[in-house]
Amino acid sequence: MTAITLFPIWWSLTRTTGITAYFVTGLCCVLVWLRNRSSRQRHAISGLAIRLALIEFLFCADMILEWRLALHTFFVNLFMEYNLYNQRHSMQLGLLFALGCLLLFMLLSVYRRFQRRTGAFLAVSGVLLSATLWLMEIISIHEVDASLYHLVDGVMVIALLWVLACSLTLAGIGLEARLAARQD
Repeated sequence: MTAITLFPIWWSLTRTTGITAYFVTGLCCVLVWLRNRSSRQRHAISGLAIRLALIEFLFCADMILEWRLALHTFFVNLFMEYNLYNQRHSMQLGLLFALGCLLLFMLLSVYRRFQRRTGAFLAVSGVLLSATLWLMEIISIHEVDASLYHLVDGVMVIALLWVLACSLTLAGIGLEARLAARQD
């Protein structure tokens, strides 16, 4: 069940950091899209920007509605129902290994696709990092969680990684927009 709460105590610095990072990144991508959508030469940047905006806003919505935590709870309950909860550790390790391999494969694919467009590569890499973090929270292995949820000056490490992912996307889409503006 998805829990939505408007109580200020639930709005931790970590959660607020994630919401802000993804919302600002999505908004910047929308602005790049609005600026470039009418130009035929800028079609590539425009299409990338709107796709990135939609993905970033989905991550922002997840920060508010906590879909990833609801999915994690669903899988925990499923494992408990089938008496597999105590045997989940090896499966979680396998899933994390597969996720790492998938991330590397996707980064190589994105690099090949955008080999001459550094900005696009950075932007998509940021989204891939966000997706990886999202899936890591669903898999939720204790050893990884201890690192991701460690507090650094009142903010969990995962929030800093969200900001890093959003920064990659922002830097990439900004670079793409700057290059598109120079071509005009």
